[in-house]
Amino acid sequence: MKTVIVFDTGDREGMENTVTIVDHLSQQYLGKPTMRNDRSFGRIRFIKLLRYFANEAKADLDRDAETKFGSLAYTKKFADKVWNDEI
Repeated sequence: MKTVIVFDTGDREGMENTVTIVDHLSQQYLGKPTMRNDRSFGRIRFIKLLRYFANEAKADLDRDAETKFGSLAYTKKFADKVWNDEI
């Protein structure tokens, strides 16, 4: 299926509708939302992520005492999982 969508910058409502349509098609055909950076979550989700990070860091430390779980690279690896919706 091919779909042609017009993004008319002179029509604010039309632009918003276009984004909604692209989001819908992306979810339907790619199985994931578009690459928009609308990342947000509530307090409970944040607390659960912190708990998950702490448990993962402890497990990694138990496996390897040399784990640098306080490093930027270690934290980035976890952040990438969250950002890519792997957690």
